[in-house]
Amino acid sequence: MQRTIKILRVALPIAFFAFVLVIVLSWTRTRTARDRTATEPVVVTRTGEKPQLESKLFEDTQTIAGRVVSRIKARRVVAYSSNWNTLEDVQLTIYRPNGLTYELVCPQAQFNSETKEADAKGGVHVTSSDGVEIQTAQIHFDGNRLTNRIPVQFRIDRWTGNGGALDLDVQAETLRLFENLEATMVPEQAGEEPITIKSADGVFQRKTNDVTFTQNVQMTRGADKLTGDRIFGRFTQDRRRLTDLQGNGHVFMSMSSNVSAGENLGGRKDITCDRFYSEVTPDGQITAIDAVGDTALAHAVLDGPPKRDIVAKSFRVALAGRAVTEMKAEWQVVMKELGPVQRTIIADHVTVSFDPQQHKATAAFLEGNVKYTDPKNQATAIRANYDIAGDRVLLTAQPGFDPTVVSEGNILKAKQIEFSPRAGTARAVGSVIAQLTSKQNGPAADSTNIFPVNKPVFVNSDVLTMRQANKVAVFSGNVRAWQDTNTLFAQELQVQGAGDSITARGNVRTVLYNTSEGQRKTPVTSKSDQLLARKNDRRVDLLGNVQIDDEDRTMSSDHAVFLFDAARKLDRVDSEKHVILTEAATQRKATGDRAVYQVKTRMIYLMGSPATLNAPTGNVAGQQITFDIKRNKVDVTGPTTPTHGTYKPE
Repeated sequence: MQRTIKILRVALPIAFFAFVLVIVLSWTRTRTARDRTATEPVVVTRTGEKPQLESKLFEDTQTIAGRVVSRIKARRVVAYSSNWNTLEDVQLTIYRPNGLTYELVCPQAQFNSETKEADAKGGVHVTSSDGVEIQTAQIHFDGNRLTNRIPVQFRIDRWTGNGGALDLDVQAETLRLFENLEATMVPEQAGEEPITIKSADGVFQRKTNDVTFTQNVQMTRGADKLTGDRIFGRFTQDRRRLTDLQGNGHVFMSMSSNVSAGENLGGRKDITCDRFYSEVTPDGQITAIDAVGDTALAHAVLDGPPKRDIVAKSFRVALAGRAVTEMKAEWQVVMKELGPVQRTIIADHVTVSFDPQQHKATAAFLEGNVKYTDPKNQATAIRANYDIAGDRVLLTAQPGFDPTVVSEGNILKAKQIEFSPRAGTARAVGSVIAQLTSKQNGPAADSTNIFPVNKPVFVNSDVLTMRQANKVAVFSGNVRAWQDTNTLFAQELQVQGAGDSITARGNVRTVLYNTSEGQRKTPVTSKSDQLLARKNDRRVDLLGNVQIDDEDRTMSSDHAVFLFDAARKLDRVDSEKHVILTEAATQRKATGDRAVYQVKTRMIYLMGSPATLNAPTGNVAGQQITFDIKRNKVDVTGPTTPTHGTYKPE
């Protein structure tokens, strides 16, 4: 559109000055003809003024250094004593050194030879050989500016449109179109959408190849809309390709908001901000728009499902053709998912990627002070990957800061945590530490007797897998669970329900201080292949290669049971199958089929067929051998079978 400035700046002033020069020269050359018509009355075209000269069927060609620079035709020319000259049915052709040709046609024109003021009336039409066309009812020239206050239609470069008024500063090469300006930029490449701009005012500057639209600017491009107080565009030297597009003041963008029938651009994406600027390729394609909030945070709303509401200091929206491929939010980012279950994500940086086929949000990369919240879960991390389509959040660590998830009172930390809020699953890997409580309906560990209630249980492992649907948490790899001083070690620990059961497998070891005999300085320890504890059973089962140690005493068997009293303190130990009891201090060794250890009274009852005891002082056998640990006394009884014994003097 800016080429209009060049045309009007050159064409109209030259036309009127040329008219005067040609009239004077032509009058000298055709004076004899005018003398013959001097008796004919002159039709006055300016009321109240006296004509001095008249020329009919006027035509002249001007040359400079042998080159034709202009050709003028007029049906009639009249000069007045007031220095005004009128022309009728004017046709002016200007030949530029660069080979371009400009033509101006109008029914009436008048020119003041003293003030250089000029008017073209009755419908002015300007065209050029390179496709420029301007139409308006009249134009006024004051010696420096061309103006009018009536509608103007134009076609120049890639722009077509109309305005209510025109103001051309010839010296500054600046054209202003105002009063309901509407301009459309035709796409340069096939398949592109045209850009249409409506505004109260538009200024085209030829020297700098830019255009500025102000006051209630509305820009549309296919399914996209943009409004603001000011929109600025810059073009290449040939004014055919866009190099920059920016705007400010109450900016509102709506992308994919008015798609064609059957078209899928992934839903509407609205952004409100204080200003924006664009990223443009060398061929004039807009590849990204950057929206910035200065007085307040920028705001974006993305169609779903679910709908997403995002605020940030700035947004970068990457485009491929007509579709959004990526949206990056920077600083103070808060993203809310407004589905049936609301989620909130806070981070320093959030990058949302869109599917190239469906154009829906598929993934997000979160970085810097990441916080995730939904009605059941809270998570914090330095960075995270959010698989939107798969509904998975992957939290990763940074040296000195491991991600954390809090779910219904349970706290989980690890080097990497992946969880699915909708599926209710979580997986943690690397230096896992979990704090399990019973203040919820999910996996807990303190409802069983091995860990008393009302205190959290901490668990370390290499890997943790949690499934909310069946309320299972599985810790695997170097598992260590503890509460105060009670500790459990295993290769795998499974917690079912709200502490309904705990199952440990693989080199299981326990360290228990909660015994019914009071505060202990040394714990009761155990080893086994497997451990099983059930809620409200007041018992813990040890299976496979069981070994229980109490002070200097060791009891091994195939199966053992820890039985707890009402206060959840270890009260009794039952062992069966291949029971072996050894005492390091006395060097006694007993074997039997079953053993009962009363922890509080420190009594051991060993039963067998028979039960045997080997000691440095002799051997005994019987149906039952009773060990009184406090008094270091051994009794052998056989209610139905005789007992046997040998004595070895020291």
